Amino acid sequence: MISIPAVVQFVRPKLPTLRLVVGSIGSLVIGIFAQALAFVLLARFLGTTEFGHLTTITAVTALANTLCGFGPGEVLRRIVSRDPARYPEALGHTTLMIVLTGAGLSLLLVVGMMPFVHVGAPPLERLTILGLLVPTNVIMPAYLSQVENVFLARHDFKRANLINSGAGVVRAIVAAVACLGFGVGSLTTWAIWWAGCHVALGVAGFLAIRHFGRPRWRVLREEIWLGWHLAWSSFLIMLRHNVDILVLSVVTSAEFVAVYGAGRRLIGAALVVPGAFDRVIYGKLAVAGRAGAAASLKLARKYLVYSLAISALTSMGLFVVAPFAPLAFGAAYHEATGVVQVLAWTVIPTAIQFLAFDALNAADRHKVSAAVSGVANVAGAGMVVVLGSALGPVGIYVALYSSDIARGAGLWLALRRLARAEVHAKG
Repeated sequence: MISIPAVVQFVRPKLPTLRLVVGSIGSLVIGIFAQALAFVLLARFLGTTEFGHLTTITAVTALANTLCGFGPGEVLRRIVSRDPARYPEALGHTTLMIVLTGAGLSLLLVVGMMPFVHVGAPPLERLTILGLLVPTNVIMPAYLSQVENVFLARHDFKRANLINSGAGVVRAIVAAVACLGFGVGSLTTWAIWWAGCHVALGVAGFLAIRHFGRPRWRVLREEIWLGWHLAWSSFLIMLRHNVDILVLSVVTSAEFVAVYGAGRRLIGAALVVPGAFDRVIYGKLAVAGRAGAAASLKLARKYLVYSLAISALTSMGLFVVAPFAPLAFGAAYHEATGVVQVLAWTVIPTAIQFLAFDALNAADRHKVSAAVSGVANVAGAGMVVVLGSALGPVGIYVALYSSDIARGAGLWLALRRLARAEVHAKG
């Protein structure tokens, strides 16, 4: 028989963290829901061909965004969480890294994508589309993440949540005005709206953190390699998560890419739930990680049960709502239901990965997390290419599940081995 006093005694100490998690999930859900609304509007107004091109551009720029700044949000949050007095140099370092790497990556992508992305008949129109969408998608998410992490490092979750959800709401409003108010029906016009929206968000982000003090303009050499390991690992994760879109862009029509991309977008939106949990606990992992991998593992194990429960509920919710996808995106997207229902359960192994990955980085084991993630994601990307080319969507599904499970297992085994090595060294 359940004892009410015992339940209350168990839950009460966890209420502060629970409130933070709920608040974080709530704000992120608002942001993701708002972005999903924008996504739906664009899918309807651009049509499957133009929307398919937009999906391809978004997938490629998402890869570059992981390298922009070399993990600026994590770097800033880790440094400031441990020593608030280092905020000026952390801000200066991460801002410089975002600008320098973002400019270089944007130039390379615009030049590299011109011959391959057949959107916009005249070359000048294609250059306009890529010249606006690429820098916006590569640089601005990194900068907004940096602004959000300024508040997270100070444990100001309310303002961090406002930054995150507010950006999503602004994007949705812009999409609604552009599509419903001005009837935007081409990528050229949408690119102008999208870039202008992010210029405004960037200015708002600057004003939000200005009162914390000016940055100290210097590059922290020791953080370059730590950030690079994190960025490279994130790049390989994103490659694995977007290689299916890239493969389909080569072997199928833009229309099918749009349908598949719509389904994948819902899966990506759902990952905000386990991601919000990690977002709340990372500061605690960073503090524990100062004592080494053993302390980080101990805390990660404590949170694993909660992460599993949250991700399982999220997967079930995705499966239930999947049949309603065509109502949102339109009748042309009816195949998105099957995509969502098959991939809904990838949320669980992904959440397990998140926790182990963060625990390793919190213990300053960026090289290990990058190496394990790199091997797993390169192998996973290869599986997607081979199986996807040979078996179509079924092969892609098998490859995605296999690589997710392998990466999660590898990260947890690496964390456990490092923890044991520390214990034996002390003993």
